[in-house]
Amino acid sequence: MSKDKSLPYLLPELCGLAATAELLGDQWVLLILREVFYGVTRFETIRAHTKITKQTLANRLKKMTELYLLCRIPYQEEGVRERYEYVLTAKSRSLAPILFSMMEWGHKNLLHDSPHIALMDKESGEVLYSAYVTAGGKIVDPKNVQITAFDS
Repeated sequence: MSKDKSLPYLLPELCGLAATAELLGDQWVLLILREVFYGVTRFETIRAHTKITKQTLANRLKKMTELYLLCRIPYQEEGVRERYEYVLTAKSRSLAPILFSMMEWGHKNLLHDSPHIALMDKESGEVLYSAYVTAGGKIVDPKNVQITAFDS
């Protein structure tokens, strides 16, 4: 008799992780989001910071605006044609916990223990950390987290 206690197989088209990985698995999408979260919103500045080619950046920005991850806002400087800034949407802001957790993990596990930047609570000035929290407010150790089928 098998002692396998794994969950039944979940089809990729029903898996939120698979769908997210398809989008966020693209390094350029992650780096563009990083820049826009930092407040960098203009094409040439994003390009300079990421070293992405013009065509690749244009393609990713188009995809990201079509998916409502970024909103394209026109601006015009005197004597120059109209251009666009790319700003966060509610949908992209909802990725913040994922992106910041990835950043924290990368600092801790790939680079070093002390990150160059930190997330801070605006009111208290305290550093923020990622955590699993129950509906009752209890912080749960990651080793005690399990995936389970969920019927809504």
